[in-house]
Amino acid sequence: MKKITFLLILFITNLGFAQPSTSPAAPTNNAVDVISIFGDTYTNIATNYDPNWGQSGHTQVNPAFDPGNGELLLAYPNFNYQGTELTSTNASTMEFLHVDIWTSASPGATDIQVSPINSGSGAGETLVSIAYTSGTWTSVDIPKSSFTGMTWDNVFQMKFAANGPGSTVPVDIYLDNVYFWKNPTVAGADATLSTVEIDNAPLANFSAGVFSYNVDLPAGTTTVPQVTLATATDAGATVVINQATALPGDATIGVTSANGMSNETYTISFAAVGPSMGTATPPNRPAADVISIFSDAYTDIAVDTFDTSWCPGGTSDVVVAGEAMKRIDGLGCEGIDWQGARTIDATGFTHFHMDVFIDEPNLIGKEINMKFSQWGGTGGEVSAFNINVGDGAAAAQTLVNGWNIIDVTIDTAFTGDTTRNDIVQFVITSNVPTIWYDNLYLHKNTTASVNDFSIAPFKVYPNPSSSEWTISSTDTILQSVQVYDLSGKLVISQEVNNDSVLIDANSLTSGVYIAKVTSAEGTQNLKLVKN
Repeated sequence: MKKITFLLILFITNLGFAQPSTSPAAPTNNAVDVISIFGDTYTNIATNYDPNWGQSGHTQVNPAFDPGNGELLLAYPNFNYQGTELTSTNASTMEFLHVDIWTSASPGATDIQVSPINSGSGAGETLVSIAYTSGTWTSVDIPKSSFTGMTWDNVFQMKFAANGPGSTVPVDIYLDNVYFWKNPTVAGADATLSTVEIDNAPLANFSAGVFSYNVDLPAGTTTVPQVTLATATDAGATVVINQATALPGDATIGVTSANGMSNETYTISFAAVGPSMGTATPPNRPAADVISIFSDAYTDIAVDTFDTSWCPGGTSDVVVAGEAMKRIDGLGCEGIDWQGARTIDATGFTHFHMDVFIDEPNLIGKEINMKFSQWGGTGGEVSAFNINVGDGAAAAQTLVNGWNIIDVTIDTAFTGDTTRNDIVQFVITSNVPTIWYDNLYLHKNTTASVNDFSIAPFKVYPNPSSSEWTISSTDTILQSVQVYDLSGKLVISQEVNNDSVLIDANSLTSGVYIAKVTSAEGTQNLKLVKN
């Protein structure tokens, strides 16, 4: 009986530490048809095989596991999920994801899944189960169509997961030859493009295997862009360009293969979107009363990144009517991180301000959530506080199509623990795909209100008003005033040659407006409120 018990314990122990002693067969695909994540055969685009995403197996990943034959494997011991960070790559022309996997887990008890993570168009990730056999190498080729909704046009991460989201059940797996691949194209049958230029500049994010593009132009654009170059991948193919004739409008590029058997059409849709002007210039508060994350009006803290890798959204810098602002595409979510400025203590700062522009005529069901992450002197989040704006019942304010001016008291408008002696990150989540923002800061509300411009270069009074506003300056001559509604539409324009001007508001509906005031000293945007 003791021998049986000993053998049983030995069997269980060996099973728990089971690992491969061989490697899978080397792949034979041509390198030109492959984008490799891990393996010895091709050049890999991975930059970090062990990022900290809070997984149970973090720091245990071994990208140099030797099964005893000198051919290295990627080992995930005791993991529930694990990510890999990649050089952002357009893999849209690839047709399959290949994975060689070895595990002692039972397929009936353990579901092992994989997904590329994409920050371009389409779904961000779609986990697909891997059909494997326990205790032996399994070679799997998963077609792109299995990853429902994914385009792979900007793959920047890869994820493996065991037993579903949130699982803490660990499993050991070993991987090799993780790569995207496509079938070779038959000679003479290629009907793709290798290059597209718009107004003599490369089309952003162009890929031969992506056939539809949206090109956003600054609001107010009237000149229709032109396709100035479209080069076929096969020099023998025929290319026909049909230019867009209006905005919004589509340009199409038809390609016929050299053998005449294949045809593809690329469509480029042009539209003018976004703000045509900036939002109101913030009041001239004392520097000690503002913690600015992003604003031209104040000195910003040292931000490490406005475009974190752990959210799929992509942030870019844009300039509208001479004003710098940020644009986020691909929401989802986007994060701002300033771990390098950990001395920020916002305990005495009472108000939150952010100006957000959206170009969405249908706002039903649209919401934007903003969260501050409080670390409390630790190495990670210990609490957080959120505010929601939009169509939801718990929204602090509704959204408008145009500039949304958010200025609220933190302790009453935010939910969650509002402790803020060590806020380190700011996260935006939304089902609005693209937003623009400016003037993101915390303040002590040391001016009477956001409508008090008594210490600004220009003054406006009364504000709010039911009939008219007076805009004046004590040290410069006004040259012009343009009043815009929050969608960016010009509703009043007046030329001025005086130190003050009267703006008739009787024809305007109740709401918020932005006055762009220009003088010899420069330009400032003022917030006007019509009762």
